[in-house]
Amino acid sequence: MTSDRSRPIRVALAVALALAPFVAALIRFTQTRTDVRYFWVALASFLGALIVMLIGRARTQTRKVVLRLSVVAFLVSTLLAVLAARLLGASAMFGIVAVAVVFALFTTAGQALYSLSRPRQS
Repeated sequence: MTSDRSRPIRVALAVALALAPFVAALIRFTQTRTDVRYFWVALASFLGALIVMLIGRARTQTRKVVLRLSVVAFLVSTLLAVLAARLLGASAMFGIVAVAVVFALFTTAGQALYSLSRPRQS
């Protein structure tokens, strides 16, 4: 029963983690008033993690399955974020990869935590 009571907290934490890159993008936009690139990078990262987790979703997900999916989701999320940044004209490779990795960590952690908080079906 403890897991049933803690589920709303885990879902709220999952949403907060997944939204963190968008908050960073909003902060960047309010500072510059013109730079929306972080928003597109955050969206690419979020969609990468979401697509992998949706495709790999099984009826009964164990922690091991979610962990494996999370590794793939992190890689796809990072690659899509890098691709989005490059398509938007970013050229500093270290900065691109650093932002992509951080955004991918947050979005993948949010997706994984949400997957683990869903009730199990037998």
